[in-house]
Amino acid sequence: MKKIRRFSIYYMFLLTLIFTVVVTAVYEIHVDRIEVNEKIKLQKIILQVLDVPVPEGAEDREVLDIFNKRVKSKDVEGNTIYIATSENGESVEGYAIGLQGPGFWGPVYGMMGISPQLDRVLGIAFYKHSETPGLGGRITEFWFIDQFKGKKIGDIQGEQKPFFRLKSPGTAKASNEVDAITGATGTSRAVERLINKDLRRSLPLLAQLR
Repeated sequence: MKKIRRFSIYYMFLLTLIFTVVVTAVYEIHVDRIEVNEKIKLQKIILQVLDVPVPEGAEDREVLDIFNKRVKSKDVEGNTIYIATSENGESVEGYAIGLQGPGFWGPVYGMMGISPQLDRVLGIAFYKHSETPGLGGRITEFWFIDQFKGKKIGDIQGEQKPFFRLKSPGTAKASNEVDAITGATGTSRAVERLINKDLRRSLPLLAQLR
């Protein structure tokens, strides 16, 4: 009985070791491609929020070429700012800032494009989150993010006054209001907080670049 038990332990240990080695080897083989895919995904998001056109069905190489031609990055006080330029590179057409903060179930990551005058939103996107599919996860849907496009960014002086408010679905009326997601109050409030927080942090940095 002891021999059988000992054999079972050795067998499970060996099986686990083999499985771990195989998974690690597969990851190491594909890690470079995974990193490239993540980089291309982020570049597409940045181009999207900066309203830089990308042909439908564009291949990765074409996206990379457009990004390298039209977008520059600059570090300002430890924050990476993406700057969109015109076709000839002579004028600035917008800035993109990162959005990050706690959601309802985990961290939410996104990007926001802002006009050269820092007075309106060019676009917004959320590309990584742990929110519930069909509820909070709908922050990635176009009907939601398109509400922000073209919205004016007011000159907020008071620390407590928000740039944007997410209101109950169908009730957004003011220029700084958008409809929240039905049944996802926690996610909506979290997204409202992180947008206002990162705008308050980033707008003074963008003003330094103008």
